[in-house]
Amino acid sequence: MSSVLPIKESALELILESARILQPRFPEITDSWRQRISEEFQFEDRALLALERLNLGVSFMVQSHSDFNEYTENLHYYGRRLAKLRVDTRQVARSLEIYQRIAAPFIEEAFGERSQKVISAMESLTSASFVAVSGAYFDVEESASDALLKILDAELSAINLTALLERILVVTSGIFGAQVGVVLLVDPENNKLRVRSVTGLGPEFGQGIAISAGQGFTGHIFETGEPDMLPDMAKSSGLLKRDLREHARALWGVPLKVNDRVIGVMTLGFKKAYEWLPSEQELLRAVAERSAMAIDRARMTDELREREMRIVELSGHLLKAQEEERKRISRELHDETGQALMVIRLYLGMLDGTVKSDEAKAKIGELLAVVDRTIDGIRRIIGRLSPLVLQELGMISAIRKEAKDLTKTAGVRTHVEIPDNFGRLDPVIETAIYRVVQESLHNVAKHAQAQNVEIHLERKGEMLKLKIEDDGVGIRAVANPARPTFGLAGMQERVSTLGGQMKVSSRPGEGTKITITVPIRKAAAGTQGSPKPAEKPEKRRKAREGRVLVGTGS
Repeated sequence: MSSVLPIKESALELILESARILQPRFPEITDSWRQRISEEFQFEDRALLALERLNLGVSFMVQSHSDFNEYTENLHYYGRRLAKLRVDTRQVARSLEIYQRIAAPFIEEAFGERSQKVISAMESLTSASFVAVSGAYFDVEESASDALLKILDAELSAINLTALLERILVVTSGIFGAQVGVVLLVDPENNKLRVRSVTGLGPEFGQGIAISAGQGFTGHIFETGEPDMLPDMAKSSGLLKRDLREHARALWGVPLKVNDRVIGVMTLGFKKAYEWLPSEQELLRAVAERSAMAIDRARMTDELREREMRIVELSGHLLKAQEEERKRISRELHDETGQALMVIRLYLGMLDGTVKSDEAKAKIGELLAVVDRTIDGIRRIIGRLSPLVLQELGMISAIRKEAKDLTKTAGVRTHVEIPDNFGRLDPVIETAIYRVVQESLHNVAKHAQAQNVEIHLERKGEMLKLKIEDDGVGIRAVANPARPTFGLAGMQERVSTLGGQMKVSSRPGEGTKITITVPIRKAAAGTQGSPKPAEKPEKRRKAREGRVLVGTGS
């Protein structure tokens, strides 16, 4: 004979024998035990029934049919139930002790000289039973801790609020053995509950329903802020009743509260009538409290993420608008200011041919020099606002031109390394990368005191990598962190709008390195030197005339 209870084989045989002999007397023993227990303790009916199932006469003979393995399983089951009913283990031990004392005179009467051995065997059974019940209590506490850890794990692993709600419902339903689950959150616009996540039900469940405080089962929980239970769905007048009836007979509900503010309600449904036990209610409260905090944080995170996305979209729109404004100003400088300067120069040239005085010719010459310098200045401004080389020949040619200009104006040796087969990119990407290089080289000329600059641009699969490195003095620590470096901030913003990343590495006296990676959303056909679609003759003629007017033509 085998058993999971730590009892000797000889003692097990005596227990079986005594159970058979005492079977007619078990009702009398049980009645006496009930009377004594009722006098000593004030147990509710559910607790008293569970304690009774631990006794030899009921559990072993009636329920387990003299099978020690079944008896052990019963001990574990009713031990867990007693733990959930919050019956103290000392009261369990006292109950087993009372039953043993009541049964002793009956054993002495039935076994005579052998009674001491039988009583000793029964005491071994009582001790082993208590150990098994204590193990069940431990399992209940461990399950409660594990449940809260699962909720924490759900919070840490969920990528957004929707995923978190799904995980919380699956975990909570599994903890309590529920067949269905629903999470309703308060809509801040109208302060009504709306279904946000379900399990065990169709995805369309509860869509379009808004529940006010005090309306039905969930509305009552929303209004009172206290858990509630509905053993019979037929008595519910809630808006969700019709759909839930097909899947559940009993409902448990608990508010989701943050700082005494109800942010939602979680309900669990069971296919059979099922009243919660005290520890189950406490665990449901704890799970709801943990879940509410996680939901509140996830909702704030989602809102922040959405705001960040809007800011990124707005930044992209502003950068696009900025580029358009640069082009507009460039056109106006070209078409109006440039044309006017060219007319002035033309008239000055005509005037120079009509005057005879050397002094007048000298003054006209000075005016022509001023006009020429102004035209050169306008040309540089137009080039920085909306470089023609970027529009016509693309990003790579524009970057090379910026590098040459840096060498020419600041004396900084600049080396550009770009593969010949790099190809063209989406115009938005080309413009952004060009502006980043332009701003970086401007910073080098203004702050770095560098002798050399390296620009390296390459494509790796669907990623573009740009590296700009100088041997200057490096970036000094900002004296006032509240005042950001707008040049770097603008570069970072441009890269972010493309979904890329920018890393700045710098140490005083060791130069600065800027590394940028950007996903290539769309690559245009052809290579860097590919011709653009043919333009109309009139448009080309006007472009040539305009370049001559502002001194940008060949």
